[in-house]
Amino acid sequence: MVDTALIWDRCLEDLRYQVKDNVFTMWLRPLSAHIEAKTLVIRAPNDYFVTYIKKNHLGDIQQLVAKHSQDSIEDVVVRVDNVTQSDSASYDTTTNTLQTSGSLFGDDELSPTLASQNKILKNQESNNAPETQLLTSARTAIEPHSTVIDSSDAKSLSYLNPDFTFENFVTGKSNNLAYKACHELSKRQSKNRHNPLFIYGPSGLGKTHLMHSVAHRFLKNNRSFYYFTSEKFINQLVYSLRNNKIEDFKKKIKKVDLLIVDDIHVLAGKTKSSNEFLTLFADFTSGDKQLILASDRHPSQMTEFDERFRSRFSWGLTVAVDPPEIDTRVQILQKKAALYGMTLPKDCALFIAQNVVSNVRRLEGALNQVFANANLTGAPITLEMVQYALKDIVAMRVQAVNMDNIRKIVAEYYDVTVKDIMGRKRTRSIARPRQIAMALSRELTGDSYPDIGQSFGGRDHTTVMHACDKVAQLRTADPAFDKDYKSLAMMLQSG
Repeated sequence: MVDTALIWDRCLEDLRYQVKDNVFTMWLRPLSAHIEAKTLVIRAPNDYFVTYIKKNHLGDIQQLVAKHSQDSIEDVVVRVDNVTQSDSASYDTTTNTLQTSGSLFGDDELSPTLASQNKILKNQESNNAPETQLLTSARTAIEPHSTVIDSSDAKSLSYLNPDFTFENFVTGKSNNLAYKACHELSKRQSKNRHNPLFIYGPSGLGKTHLMHSVAHRFLKNNRSFYYFTSEKFINQLVYSLRNNKIEDFKKKIKKVDLLIVDDIHVLAGKTKSSNEFLTLFADFTSGDKQLILASDRHPSQMTEFDERFRSRFSWGLTVAVDPPEIDTRVQILQKKAALYGMTLPKDCALFIAQNVVSNVRRLEGALNQVFANANLTGAPITLEMVQYALKDIVAMRVQAVNMDNIRKIVAEYYDVTVKDIMGRKRTRSIARPRQIAMALSRELTGDSYPDIGQSFGGRDHTTVMHACDKVAQLRTADPAFDKDYKSLAMMLQSG
């Protein structure tokens, strides 16, 4: 007998350490769970909770449920607390499986094409129309990311987010080239000259959105694809190697038209996985196939890879996705609000955009917090209400802009220690981050040169002045350096 309470308590305990305290208190603690057949049903207070959990946490919950149930639970559903038991009618008690594609825990061997999906649905409709209606409902409840991609390891199935389409993507100066490259690629029916397409930029700026958009277009045009995060790609490889199925795995991948690998930098140091990837790279950069890769850095900066990889990553077209400027952030917020069926006044959107500057993911989180406040209190969305709902975010932003935190963030960014930055070593790998930290301290805190010098290990004010001048020169001469500096400034200003 599966102890639902114990499993769910353990999941919540793990989630507590994965999210911020306010997120856990507001969104996760109110949830409860029970078992229906081999499906864990998570009960939420209202539809807004359901939408939020599916968008932000369902993937993590699925993994934790699999871990703590030792795979005895096959699926996870999120629904409003007052839904009746009949809503789980898509569960087939005769086979002990949930009749839906897209389950993280199911054994699906569906072809990744729209035609195959339509065929399956038509067969179901002809057999039992009412059950098909329930099936559709169940699929919506279970799938935080929709389309199943055929996989040799059922526990590592990939999904597409149904909201990540070109129509829902907001363009601006920061992402326009990447958008155009992906949009053009999605329309081509023959070999693309930009192969591979390499998209880079910090986390949360829309790289995954663009790649999912391309995959959606391929699906619509009955063209096949695989989408992997690097971690899932590695997991698939490990599974295949352990079970002597590596050739079968590669054969299945080679059959599709498009291969997408997100977070390719994760492959660094994984010798066996990266070598296997190179063989696939050759297949997908020739003929009529297409390869799309994404990373947090430009290929030239991925020094943990040897030259074989860096040169191949740069073969095609390399495009950046930068943090959105304020006008784009306002547009993103209003677009997201419209998708939720909510109205966000422009002054409210502007306030959020001014206080959340680092990435789209944080923008959406702030927007969710505003809508949750409005939903739970019944208050209209006004500037005063938004200021109150986001008071913690604003306070955190103010707190983040201090020299201690500047040193910490810069040290993490350049993979050095705060002790190094405070120390006397003058090697370039340490001196440069130290100069950047000083320049950021001057720009963001407004403290005097002597005060900054004292805070950086008792250095003279002339040292700080030299650091600021040097950073200014480098920003003018080196666009990549300037981009790093701006990214750090935005990270600090966002809290």
